[in-house]
Amino acid sequence: MNHLVLLMLTVLGCGSGLAYGERLSFNTQDAWRNWALPVGAVEITAEGQVRPVLVRNHVNAALDAGAFGGGIRSAGSNPQDAPWIADGDPATGWTPDPRDPVEKWWIELDLGRVVTAEKIRIRFAEEPLAFFKILISSGEQFFTNALVPIPGTLVYGSSRTFGFNEAQEVAIDLQRQSIRVVRIEASQKVSGAKIAEVEIYSMGDNVALGLLERGGSIDLITDLQQVLEGGELMVDGDIVTNWAMLTFHQTQAGKEVFNRIVFDLGALYWLDQIRVIGDPVGVPAGRRGSYANFFWYQVLASDGSRSPDGTLRWQEIAFQPFMEENLVTIRDFEHAFPPQKIRYLKHYFPSSQEGTRAGWSRFGLISEYQVYGEGYPAEVRLRSPLLDLGGMRNIATVEWQGAQPLGTRIEVYTRSGNEIAEQVHYFDKKGKEITQKKWEKTPTTQRGPVDTTQAIGSDWSIWSPAYTASGELFKSPSPRQYVQVEVRLVSDDPQAAATVEGLHLNVENPIALQTAGEVYPQQARPGQVEEFTYFIWPTFGGRSQGFDRVSLQVSVPVAFTGLQIGEQEVPVEAVATPEGFVVNLPSVVRVEQLVQLSFRATIYQNRTRFDAFLSNSRVGGVLQRVDEGDASGEVASESISISLPLSGELLANLEFSSRVLTPNGDGVGDEVRLEFDALKLLSPRPVEVAIYDLAGRPVRRLVQEGLARHYRFAWDGLDQQGQVVAPGTYLWRIAVEGDSKAQAVCRAIHVVY
Repeated sequence: MNHLVLLMLTVLGCGSGLAYGERLSFNTQDAWRNWALPVGAVEITAEGQVRPVLVRNHVNAALDAGAFGGGIRSAGSNPQDAPWIADGDPATGWTPDPRDPVEKWWIELDLGRVVTAEKIRIRFAEEPLAFFKILISSGEQFFTNALVPIPGTLVYGSSRTFGFNEAQEVAIDLQRQSIRVVRIEASQKVSGAKIAEVEIYSMGDNVALGLLERGGSIDLITDLQQVLEGGELMVDGDIVTNWAMLTFHQTQAGKEVFNRIVFDLGALYWLDQIRVIGDPVGVPAGRRGSYANFFWYQVLASDGSRSPDGTLRWQEIAFQPFMEENLVTIRDFEHAFPPQKIRYLKHYFPSSQEGTRAGWSRFGLISEYQVYGEGYPAEVRLRSPLLDLGGMRNIATVEWQGAQPLGTRIEVYTRSGNEIAEQVHYFDKKGKEITQKKWEKTPTTQRGPVDTTQAIGSDWSIWSPAYTASGELFKSPSPRQYVQVEVRLVSDDPQAAATVEGLHLNVENPIALQTAGEVYPQQARPGQVEEFTYFIWPTFGGRSQGFDRVSLQVSVPVAFTGLQIGEQEVPVEAVATPEGFVVNLPSVVRVEQLVQLSFRATIYQNRTRFDAFLSNSRVGGVLQRVDEGDASGEVASESISISLPLSGELLANLEFSSRVLTPNGDGVGDEVRLEFDALKLLSPRPVEVAIYDLAGRPVRRLVQEGLARHYRFAWDGLDQQGQVVAPGTYLWRIAVEGDSKAQAVCRAIHVVY
């Protein structure tokens, strides 16, 4: 079962029987590796802990060269000791063989990717080299006469020569130079010379590297709706490869053509810098002048939040104004901005000017798009495979273990269903996913693999609300055969990170194989106590256990009034709970028949949801949520939510105890009480009651914040300073600020004494 750890638990039931459950656990390194994880944004420890990876600022890029396929490129002498120059240990190092000629006293370190370097530092142990040269390459290659790059060659674009050196450390300030390979050549032998460390300090960890493997993406969009390719070349760490637009195809008479490069970084990061490298080093020198960068551009960022229409919310973080130098003189662009949470970047630029195309064969050249920040990711998402429960099973609770330092939290989400669909993916030889049509047109020798994966079917639920505490009841429809889980490690503090050590789904045989529930009537008068009936139709079969408890959970005041099973009224009593009530049945229900639960409730919020749960006292606290559906043919509902009449009203049932206030201390009319219902508040909002004089000056403010419910206020005739107001006429102002609008009502009150 998808490499899950199944732990059989024996649970002692109330009575003579035993019930058996299963625990699906993810708490080992192997178990977590079956999840879809944002590669590079999290790591799995040997103990099975999943934790975010810190994004560092100003780091020695030589230490993790191996993670990018780099390391020692070559050494002319004593190659077996060469890796010690980048192991972080000053006690080890590379010593050229004194028997080798000085022409072999050289070593090359490949960082595995191009970095924006700020400093190179060479640290010697024992004796330093006295005469030597440091050569630097960005990874640029030589070309043949046919203008074809020569594999394995390197162009060293800059160098620094040292003579009569006696220092144990030598440093070069680079001012953010692009570096991939560093070569050190000795020009004179020194007995006992030893290079302990070669340190190359970069701007930091470039989080754009590996974004595709992390689950991110690059979308290339133009106003002409053309399909563009090659976006992965901007984030491959190789300055030789690049992306640029064919300006011949980017024309539209009399109209500017705009383009967008949209990066999904695959996780939510704290970012503060971007660097756009546009050096055309992968182009033969004679042709580089025909490759241009930009007229101007704008960079927008989004943390993933959505506008009402479902599109991403964007804000500008960088702008490069129009300058002639942008085109071919300035090749690298750099922007710093205040640290902020970013998952998406949009690079927006035109490729035409005044309605005519750019005068270069290629435009918008980007060799590398580098993105920098500092701290732990603001959010990473871990998603399980589709988990097969082996039949219709009920998930009782979701549990996890982990650490949540101050400013962090763990959120868990689930979805469930009974249908699985297969998706076929086609790839080219480079591993890039392509369409089936393109794959079929590709010559057989150039085709990549075909991969078939499982995907959710049409009956799956949407993702549940967040589980924020371990042990919460399962929130997705159940019982179901399949389930999927998503864990989010969220941080509002870049210096703190939440970690998860184990996740568990407690699985039981279903109470009922299927359930359908609906509430009638579907509409209620706001703020009025009304009668409702919850209709439940259970279906049994397989390993279903039946139920002898029915509970109702709702966010408004509710009172039980009666229960009917089939045609029979069942005399039972309800036990009130903080969320509603629980009804214990005299016997276990295992026969398919209609259950009618009657109750009174007061509705303040549109689409107020009523959740019913079935349970069996022999199985402890296992609850099975009743699914929304057609339970009774006698009512037209098929909904477990109750609506309010269509209107924009936020205030209802406004009542005053009196319109006259006599604050003279005789115990009669010394205060006026105000009651009303605030409606349709989806989140805590300001609810204000204030008293004004007839000139509009505020006299007393009584302010609360809350959700849709019944409110009570009282005024004793005192002003804001605690003094009794003068006799006269005043105005009550009752105002509710809703999620999409506000409403205020004014009423007069007379003060007499």
